[in-house]
Amino acid sequence: MYKMVFAVNSELNMGTGKIAAQVGHACIGLHRLLLQDESKYANMLVLWEEFGETKIALKANSADHLLELEQKAVSLGLPTYLVQDAGRTQIAPGSV
Repeated sequence: MYKMVFAVNSELNMGTGKIAAQVGHACIGLHRLLLQDESKYANMLVLWEEFGETKIALKANSADHLLELEQKAVSLGLPTYLVQDAGRTQIAPGSV
């Protein structure tokens, strides 16, 4: 089974709407990445779509924890997309 997994930095204390927006940015960003690099990830994208486009959101304890999870995914050969906030609403610019 293929799924997209989103880790949200709980240390930022974002509101529910902000979390939803950030997860949306991550989903769209990763999907675009997968479309751009078809030679490497095309099969993953097709299988993810065929298996119902499952998405899972989890908590990361901090920015360091989030970056640790990203590195683990990269080491496993999984595509990643890191959202850095623009700082227009609830959190500081560049927050992950």
